[in-house]
Formats: sequence, C-alpha cells, structure tokens
Amino acid sequence: MSTVGPDIALVGSARSGTSFLAAALSEHPQVDAGAVKEPNYFSRELERGEGWYDDLFGPRTAGRRRLDASMSYTFRHFPEALTRLAEASPDALVVYVVRHPFDRLVSHFQLHRDYFHNDASATLGEALAGPSGHIYLGAGDYDHWLTAIDALFPRERVLVIPFPAVTRDDSGLRAVAMLAGLDESPLAAARSKAAAHQNNVVSFRHPAFQWLRRTVRQRGWYPRVRRMVGGANLRRLRGVMTQATPKDSVAEALATCSPEQLAELEACYERARVAVTARLREQDERRGTDWATLWEAEAPPLEVPEDGPRPTPAGDTG
Repeated sequence: MSTVGPDIALVGSARSGTSFLAAALSEHPQVDAGAVKEPNYFSRELERGEGWYDDLFGPRTAGRRRLDASMSYTFRHFPEALTRLAEASPDALVVYVVRHPFDRLVSHFQLHRDYFHNDASATLGEALAGPSGHIYLGAGDYDHWLTAIDALFPRERVLVIPFPAVTRDDSGLRAVAMLAGLDESPLAAARSKAAAHQNNVVSFRHPAFQWLRRTVRQRGWYPRVRRMVGGANLRRLRGVMTQATPKDSVAEALATCSPEQLAELEACYERARVAVTARLREQDERRGTDWATLWEAEAPPLEVPEDGPRPTPAGDTG
C-alpha cells in the first residue's frame, strides 16, 4: 500500500459511469472513499500538501483500500497529474472507464452548462469553439490517455472498463474488487445502495441551492460537511435540491457543430474507437473476459456519407 496516495485510482473518463462505480465502491466495507469523492490532489490541489490529502482519509489499516476518484487526472490541462499519482502510488490499481465518445462529450458539456453553470455556451458547437472546447475533447481522447497510463503503470495494475460493464451489469465492479483484493460478498449490497446515484445531468431547483453548493466548495467546507452528513445522505440531499433538466440528444448537439468541428470529432472518435478496441482485446485475452464485444457494440465504426463527415449519433446522453 502507498503511504499517502490511493490504492485504487479511478482516473476517468469523465461522464462514463465513474460516479456510479465510485459510489458502489465507497459502500464496500473494505474501501475508504475519503471525505471527498474527487479530491483532485494530484491535479489542482497539490499545493495543499500531503497532510491535507492524508487527512481526507481515515488511518491506514490492514486490508482497507483508499479510493481516489478524480476525473481531472485525465484532463489535458493537468498534464502532470498521472505522473504525480504514479510517484505517490506506483502500485495503485488504476481504473479507466470508456464510453461512446459522442455520448460522453455531450454529457460533459451539458454538465458544465446546466449544473455547474460555468459554461455559458448555448450549444455544443459554440462550446467547442470556446475556451473550454479543448477540455471536453481532451477528456475523451482515449488513445492519448491509454498511452499515458501505460507509460506510468504496469498493465497488470490497469483496468480499462467499457461503459456497459459498469451501468448494465456488475462485471466492472467485480473486476475492480478482484484486482484490489476486496471481498466479493458485499458487492451486491454495495451496488444496490449506489443504484440511486446514477449521475445524470440535472439542474438546481433554485439559484439559492446553486449558491450554497458553490459557497461550501469554495470555502473548503465540503470535506467536513461530507464527514458529518455522510456520502449517501449528501446524494439524497442533492436529489432534493435538483431536478431533471431537458437534455440535448447527441444528434441535436452534433447538428450545432460546423463541418470543420464534425470532421475533428469524427477523427477523434475513430482514434478512440481503435485504441480502446485493441486494448480491450489484449485485456480480454489476459483476463478471460469479453469486454471488447461490449465496446464494439457501444462504439461501432462511423457511417460517413460521401458528401462529407457526418458522425453517426449514439443514444441519449446522461
């Protein structure tokens, strides 16, 4: 075990079922999920120091695994995050979840537009042309991140999971548990408790709730509040404070993109699809799974008409 760093690092990709997977793992009695789901220590909070990060978790005990589920570790504007993580926890189990690139992209944008309210763009096309466009695109660059992860961690300590193996069945959760050395018996109950935490894009029912969330986060109160209230109770409170928000379908979102943007998205999609397919086939051979088949159904080759790049849309975003 690492002295300070995590034993399980759920590093991405954002909007790919990672919140649900983290919630299920946090319900396991052998997992210490800390006071914050995404401490972002190795990306944006390093200046707070090891003491701050260590205090987010309970004391080290035999058989108990620290979980850090910070998606920012695979954001392009934090290029040193994975290196810092590897230096602190070279033996960590690194988990990387992949989703249909267009579904993931649209969901990522809508989260920032409708929930965080830190992107004023009305459409995906406008967002991709703006200052946050590289963030949304970079988080789904699976080829880049798989290469970066492989350069820092041994393959036997890396688990790449396709989105359906997290959301449709428990094979992803069970694989994490096995590689992390967790008992399997509590997994069904842990997944059931986390079932309500399907992290769909929502909006706050009242601006006061948005102000409260932002204030708690900005003033550094969140870890203390989460310890006192509990993660499950906070998720229930979030459900009371928020409401379902209308979602743009992938087809509607892509329709707002320029031909140049669509061409770039098509190229990104193909790189990601090929990289993940190759990686999962190799992983399946080592582990005796069949996740490549799930991925190929999740992200098939694009159908591009002769008159120009028109990416085939996927299902609804969440």
